[in-house]
Amino acid sequence: MFIVGHHDRSTSIIQKNLISSLKRTQESTERLSSGKRVNKSSDDPGNIGTISKLNAKIGSISEALKNASSAKSLSQIADSGLSEINNLLSRIREIAVQANSSTLTSGDRTSLQTEVDAYLSEIDNITKSIKFNDLKLLDGSIKKVTFMIGDEKDSLLTINLKDSDSSALSLSSISGVKEFTSGRVLSFDYSGSNLAANEIKINGQNALAATLSSDLTSGNNTAAALETAINANSNTHGSVATAFNKLISAAKSTLSMSNTFTINGDTVAVQTSMEDLVTEINQSVSGVTANLNSDNSITLSNTTGNDIVIAGSAPTDAGFTAGTYLGYLKLANIDETYVKIEPMTKNNGYATNTGNISDLANFGFNEVDSSTITTSGLVSSNALTASHDIKINDYAVGASTSSSAAAKAEAINQITTSTNVSASGSNLVTVTLNFSNLPSASQVSINGNTVDFSSATGIGDVITAINNASIGDIRAAANSAGGLEISSSSGADIILNHSGTATHLFSAHTDASDKTISRAASVTFKGRISLTHSEGDVIKISGDNVSEIGFAAQASTSTPASGSSISMSSTSNASAAITSIDTAIDTIANTRADIAASENIIDHRINNLTNIDAISKVRLGKIVDVDIAMESSRLTKSQIINQIATSILAQANASSNVFLKLLN
Repeated sequence: MFIVGHHDRSTSIIQKNLISSLKRTQESTERLSSGKRVNKSSDDPGNIGTISKLNAKIGSISEALKNASSAKSLSQIADSGLSEINNLLSRIREIAVQANSSTLTSGDRTSLQTEVDAYLSEIDNITKSIKFNDLKLLDGSIKKVTFMIGDEKDSLLTINLKDSDSSALSLSSISGVKEFTSGRVLSFDYSGSNLAANEIKINGQNALAATLSSDLTSGNNTAAALETAINANSNTHGSVATAFNKLISAAKSTLSMSNTFTINGDTVAVQTSMEDLVTEINQSVSGVTANLNSDNSITLSNTTGNDIVIAGSAPTDAGFTAGTYLGYLKLANIDETYVKIEPMTKNNGYATNTGNISDLANFGFNEVDSSTITTSGLVSSNALTASHDIKINDYAVGASTSSSAAAKAEAINQITTSTNVSASGSNLVTVTLNFSNLPSASQVSINGNTVDFSSATGIGDVITAINNASIGDIRAAANSAGGLEISSSSGADIILNHSGTATHLFSAHTDASDKTISRAASVTFKGRISLTHSEGDVIKISGDNVSEIGFAAQASTSTPASGSSISMSSTSNASAAITSIDTAIDTIANTRADIAASENIIDHRINNLTNIDAISKVRLGKIVDVDIAMESSRLTKSQIINQIATSILAQANASSNVFLKLLN
């Protein structure tokens, strides 16, 4: 037997085993205290990827189940609203059946119609009020909503939504305005440039019965004459014009008249108070009525539409400015349906460009359809500035970045939150092409971008060349007649330049107002603006500079509303109403069925996801969770070994005493 001084082999072995046992004890303690077998990546490197994926899957399923809950709530809210609409439709049908009796009096039918209209109005109220997280579900503003109900990217579920108001159900006519009020009519000599009977359309029919060829410049009572001309064809277009005039003075805190002035040629004597001035006007002036306003201004008005002429020595002392003020027109349909007024142009669906937006502007009107979308003429070539007097629904329009329709529409949209009016620009140029003498590669440019037409052999080549040039939102296409259309959906200016003396490829043009524009080396085409009210209300356009955005001043004395298109006025109308109501009930039923099917799918997905979630958690648990019985046994074993190893190590250390005795 050897006795070694530098290394005690038995002690080292005991220490090594003790360290291993202590490590196992620490590992078992960590697992038992955390409840997990895998507390760090090194505990099970082979399964760490699986663990990460399972954790991600379980988390995703949890969020998917939340989405499913939201989707189910949304579908239940929508179905609740549709259920109430169905109940109202059922009641309306009962009324229609009741109205199918020939024994009812006209008073009875009026009462039934009133009840029907009230229920239709309530249907519209329901569609506006049914919301989920501020999303209106039944008014047509959104067509579908999507939810991810699952942990995979293809787990989207779509719930289709439909506009369910009375108009969408074809039970009410389209919202519109029943009475339009023009801006001041414009002075124009129609004897030098006649206005054909068909150049302006009212409700799709000729506005006039005959060509207008009168001199309607200032002093000729233009509004009254236009009233007569329009009403001569009322039996055809179904609308009645009413001329009137009004003029409001500047407000005066105190009245100090230095001299007389005249209204319509009648002298107004000097007065010392605003009240006395109003009395003097009403006594001395024919053809107008004066009223004192709360701000100490005076309104002069008439119901004829005749011009109001202010003249004389000192009208400004009374707050008036000398001049001839032309009247206004009101336009309303005889049957109280909604008014539509527009020029006869191809853009408006007519065969020829007989009319022009400027013809409409002379009447003081903008182009307005039955859904109250108001469209301008061409915008001016001036950018808007803060000094321009332009108001939309009485809110001032600010400066624009350029003179284009796109920039002016953006300026209008800056006040949308105040006006509820949104503006959109557009521009369209129709071009006649001449391929007899093609330009060189650098002779033609659009908005400053050179476009090579040198090898063009037909309209298709021209379209391709323009669209490949990537000029903003400028696009080219062929129209139904085979002509070239160059457009900008934003309303950007379209500038066509053609240098050189050769025959122009662009031989003729028609602008966005359907007006023919002569060929030139450089032609700038301005766009138009369309205004839409978010609630379908009429749009008031006012100010001295509204022509800068292509509009005439306009207002309205009526608020748009949905009118009933089902009538209880006779048995035949009531019978027809039943057919319309049945169709509406079927439409609502189909919509509810679609939503109900989506709700059932949601339930199935919830069940499936719940099962997958449970299975995934079990699988993760088998990998990650500690086996408490086994780990407790390991801990006990390790603790016993620790105690034994510690005891033996103490004995091994005692053997060093033998070595010390040998040294002695």
